[in-house]
Amino acid sequence: MIKVRALLDGQRVEDVAMADLPAIRARQGTLVWVEAISPSPEELATLGEEFGIHEVALEDLQIDERQRPKVEQYQEQILLVAYGALTGTGEHRTRVFEVDLVAGPNYLLTVHGGAPVDEGPVANRVKARPELASEGAGYLLYVALDELVETFFPALDAIGQRVVDLEEAVLAGDTGIQARIFAVRKELITVRRVIGPMRDAMVVLLRRDLGIISHETQRYLQDVYDHLIRLSASVEDLQDVLAGTLDVNATMASNRVNTVARNLAAYAAIFAVVTMISGIYGMNFQHMPELGWRFGYGWALGLMAVGAGGLYIYFKRKGWL
Repeated sequence: MIKVRALLDGQRVEDVAMADLPAIRARQGTLVWVEAISPSPEELATLGEEFGIHEVALEDLQIDERQRPKVEQYQEQILLVAYGALTGTGEHRTRVFEVDLVAGPNYLLTVHGGAPVDEGPVANRVKARPELASEGAGYLLYVALDELVETFFPALDAIGQRVVDLEEAVLAGDTGIQARIFAVRKELITVRRVIGPMRDAMVVLLRRDLGIISHETQRYLQDVYDHLIRLSASVEDLQDVLAGTLDVNATMASNRVNTVARNLAAYAAIFAVVTMISGIYGMNFQHMPELGWRFGYGWALGLMAVGAGGLYIYFKRKGWL
């Protein structure tokens, strides 16, 4: 499905039929935003013909969410593969989604698989700065990128809260926490794999003269780059905290094993004394004085009780029991 929106006179945003797109593009001072949602090969071919998109770029516009974020330049066009983040519930609470952007002199194409850039904030921000919008699609590209990057902040906030919960659970002695730690770790790795290349792509946008981005728009793109730097640092910090949590969990599990081993060793020592005494008086030698003694049975039981009780008190004071 393809949606076409046109920013007219820097103030009005109107939906446009695909058939009217050539006429709208020909109007001076008009910005066109085309959104393709899970486009078919035929729809991509139509867009390629309308905007003169290179065949290599058309291949990159096929959404598979396995592409690495990047920037490519094709004559008067810029292809940018970017990602956003969705925060939900379930086993995998944070998911990244791919959005491919093609920017030209007065148009922007966004191609995605169902997780769009929110059109409301984008339209409002572009209308609020008509002097920048009049310079071409560079500012529209900035706004779309900024909206995508902003989706990572609530996602990382949610992951950060889960990391704090995991820390508290580990310190509280929760023994079934390891699987949850690895699940959060996997989400952080997923976010890191797209944040880093997106940061590198922004460096290309800022340092290379791509033609359609004005110097004023580059100042705004610098802000997006700064946000990506912050996100990268946050991911690294969360990974460090999570690694520490995993180490603490392993240490506490080892301590629990050591405690159980000490308990078993203490009880084994206690029962060893009882076994030794019963073994001595169970040998049935003929000249054992206690065998013919009237109180011999009580004496043996008392000796077992005293030996076992003494060891129990000893181990209790040492903290083994």
